[in-house]
Amino acid sequence: MSRSGQRTTIALIVPDLAGGGGVPAVARFLKDTIRETGLYELKLISLATSSGDATHSRITRPSSWWRGPVSTPQTWEGLPVDHVGAVAGEIEFQRYNPRKVLARLLADCDILQVVCGSPAWACAVCDLGKPVSLQCATRAVVERRRQHSKQGGLKEWWRRRMTRFTDKLDDRALKSVAAIQVENPWMLEYARKINSGRQVDLRYAPPGIDAGKFRPNGDRSAGRGAPILCVGRLDDTRKNVGLLLEAFARMSPEDRQGLKLVLAGQAGPPDSFWEQATALGVRDRIEFVNRPSEEALIALYQQAGLFVLPSDEEGLGVVILESMACGVPVVSTLSGGPDGIITDGADGFLVPRNDAGALAERITQLRGDAVLNRAMGLRARQTIEARYASEVAGRPFLEVWDLLARKAGGR
Repeated sequence: MSRSGQRTTIALIVPDLAGGGGVPAVARFLKDTIRETGLYELKLISLATSSGDATHSRITRPSSWWRGPVSTPQTWEGLPVDHVGAVAGEIEFQRYNPRKVLARLLADCDILQVVCGSPAWACAVCDLGKPVSLQCATRAVVERRRQHSKQGGLKEWWRRRMTRFTDKLDDRALKSVAAIQVENPWMLEYARKINSGRQVDLRYAPPGIDAGKFRPNGDRSAGRGAPILCVGRLDDTRKNVGLLLEAFARMSPEDRQGLKLVLAGQAGPPDSFWEQATALGVRDRIEFVNRPSEEALIALYQQAGLFVLPSDEEGLGVVILESMACGVPVVSTLSGGPDGIITDGADGFLVPRNDAGALAERITQLRGDAVLNRAMGLRARQTIEARYASEVAGRPFLEVWDLLARKAGGR
């Protein structure tokens, strides 16, 4: 309780809350956790991420100078949201900065819970005199390493400059907040290193999933005819879906006989992927499911023979949790988040990044050995129940909020 006996208000602050991907999925989990306790009031804030967002004041739009950045009302999953712009929002680092409109919206909040990919977003609220809790997945320099692999051009030079600047803001945020929750082992180690000598509540606290909704259907086929599944924003270079295509093509014709590769997500692979699939002679074996409903997505998991994540970088990999909850074994690259979820050889397989041969070998192994496939799927489900079911994964966050609320009440 705070503010003369009123319930504590937690502001959930998320970049592009209405967008797809892992960050809104984490926000959804925390939103549900907050609401299910009945202990807290909830306020939802979405921070504009696009350079052309209408809520920004923009250097190139003089008519916006006098009014400054604004907030507009939105809804997300039936709840009201304030969508907030930034000053000079065309410039990336400006979107991480404080602004008066955001301070006004948060004036009646007790705890500020930021959910983001890289930590820099927390800089927008770190100077408001309120406890800030930061749930983050990665660093900008890691998240964008594949994007920056190409050389040349003024635009690429500018992007690299913005990444270096954002990296400094990532560090500033990590050294400013009262509590940090990370989604993978390497980020935990980095946060510890950068906060050496400073007292901060730091936890490995990945989000959870609804294990009652994402569950085995009882008749999953572990045989050779069951499809390979991959889910994600497949136009994102970090997802490295081309590696999965290469691994699929490397399998022997006998091992690929009757086998389908099913891709699903908010966006499909780029044209170059399909051109390469045609060149490799496997185009007719690949199916893309565009924007499946949650019910359809669960059915895809339940029908899969195995799940493959070929990413170059993953803060967590919510799709891995969903697949494992459905009793489906996963083959994933060592891309960050999966390293802390999967126990290699027990409830799934981990392979080096960009190693199509190793990926193909593990896919072939799980497809050809039904006993191993079922055993790994069973252990994958047990991992979810023990560590990642919503009621289990929510406990660290409840502990943090209770601690911050008591400290705030004692100010």
